[in-house]
Amino acid sequence: MPMSRRDTEFGRDTARPRALPGGVWVLLALLSLLSGCGIYESLYGRPPQRETARTDQDLLRSAEAQMQRRRYEEAYKDLQRLMNQYPESDLLATARLAAARSLYLQRKYDEARADYLRFLELYPQNEHSDEAHYYLGMVYFRLADTPDRDQTFTRKALEEFDLLITQMPDSQYTPDARERRAQARRKLAEKELYVGTFYFDRGNYAAAAARFTNLLRQYGGAGFDDAALYYLGESLWRLEQRDEARPAFQRLIQDHSQSEWALPAAQRLGVTLVRTGPPKPKGPGFFTRMWQGLSDAWDELLETVKDYKLSF
Repeated sequence: MPMSRRDTEFGRDTARPRALPGGVWVLLALLSLLSGCGIYESLYGRPPQRETARTDQDLLRSAEAQMQRRRYEEAYKDLQRLMNQYPESDLLATARLAAARSLYLQRKYDEARADYLRFLELYPQNEHSDEAHYYLGMVYFRLADTPDRDQTFTRKALEEFDLLITQMPDSQYTPDARERRAQARRKLAEKELYVGTFYFDRGNYAAAAARFTNLLRQYGGAGFDDAALYYLGESLWRLEQRDEARPAFQRLIQDHSQSEWALPAAQRLGVTLVRTGPPKPKGPGFFTRMWQGLSDAWDELLETVKDYKLSF
């Protein structure tokens, strides 16, 4: 039986696919978007979240908390944010000094040196400049090599400690600076003795005598006077300058009669040695001193880290 026009139209209507509801399309779009985000994150990582703005006080407090937890790198980042985001802040000097200290505690001595020098350049009259001079000296002290190597950093450390002691005698850092100064002078004296004996052993007595004279002039009392006096006298004696040599031998016998160098000095002068005073304690060997210095430096650094707090 032939289909009517209405049946035909009805059949065509039923054969046509129905449109999806609008809500379904919205859901599909969201799913596609989320899928796309997942693909993007899998390829490029999660996009950085925008940091909530923090005040300069907030950043400094955060840095203090990080320092107390010994998270010095994180503290440094907070301080860098403070300096970058608040270049006109009243806390800028405090942040710069604390940033340098965090680098020192990370043992990034070259970077710490640059930051301390910059701080002193910008704030030479700052109330905490004593701290900057002390730790700049400590940076040089840590960078210094053994006495048989170049001692440029030791000399720079000595300059900073001398400045602190003479110009800021009431600073809380001055007592320790005095101890560090004595250690630096001893190392520089040992360097002069090392070079002087190097020349002496090779027969260059004029150059040797110049080194021993310099040791006595600049680093007298650092612990090597007796050896310097003997080698100075012996160098001059071998240069046929015996009138100049005798005062060195006489001073050695008079001031250091217990020294191992006193007897050969007395023999040179043809006199009997009379030892007076307590015997000179035998000092540790070179490697023992070097190891002890490293051990002391490490212990001191741990103690500094333990007690350190940022000041506002």
